[in-house]
Amino acid sequence: MLININALIWLLLIKFKWKGDFEVGEDSWTTLFSLTLSTTLSFLLVFKLNRVAIRFWDIRRMWGGLVEQTRVLASGILEHTNHDAEHRDRAISWLGAFVVATKQILRKEDTISFCPDELAGFLSQESISIMSSSHHPGLYAALEIRHSLKIAFDVDESTPAGLGVSRSSVLRMLESSIEKIISHMGGLERIKSTPMPVIYVTHLRTMLLLYLLSLPYVYGNSWGWGTIPSVGVISYAFLGIEGAATECEKPFRYDRLNHLDMDNFCLQAIKNIEQLVIHSTNTHTKSHSFSMEGI
Repeated sequence: MLININALIWLLLIKFKWKGDFEVGEDSWTTLFSLTLSTTLSFLLVFKLNRVAIRFWDIRRMWGGLVEQTRVLASGILEHTNHDAEHRDRAISWLGAFVVATKQILRKEDTISFCPDELAGFLSQESISIMSSSHHPGLYAALEIRHSLKIAFDVDESTPAGLGVSRSSVLRMLESSIEKIISHMGGLERIKSTPMPVIYVTHLRTMLLLYLLSLPYVYGNSWGWGTIPSVGVISYAFLGIEGAATECEKPFRYDRLNHLDMDNFCLQAIKNIEQLVIHSTNTHTKSHSFSMEGI
């Protein structure tokens, strides 16, 4: 609105009041205008849009890696921890909680508010409350996974040597997946807490405003009454680019159309865990039935 009003006022002045007394020669100003405002603005916009696109796809890649490692870790726990069903189930439950905790951490600045329905069937209300009150719910969930697996694969002096080596090997494999999901969570937090530098954004918006406000002064005599719609279209294009970059800089909000659907990511991860649990149960049930038939 400001830019269009500016164009209208200048056009009315040169058309009806001063009638060319203050005309600005287009030929004499085009080169300077292009070298200063146009070139600088183009560079700033392209750089910001490029950086934001990289950040956006980095975030999507990390979320994809988090879901992928959740599948790997869940399948590994179900396959190798059948000797300790209690801690197997605890580790699986806290794995689902870790994904939801990561989403909540990215969306909330200070406090974490968990919806019990999201973790229904995974954790009790008491466990959810304890995790919610912790300083970092994601790390709390990761620690619970580690603690459950450590107990399940505990090795002491009474453990046979072969079994001890096997358990240590499996635990290292599962630990590798835990480290990866924590790494993905840390990467998402890093991007969330590192916006574009204020000086860069301020300079970009200053140059953008100067460029759009100066268009009617440079081209008004040539464009005539077409200056107003022309400036409006150019403003829409440039402000749209800047607005799109700002919108996608930190795509963690749940009420924005262009932001990542993290609720669906979490739901997909939980569905994958449930599918793996059902498949593991069916597989071991069939194996037990075959063993009984053999007997």
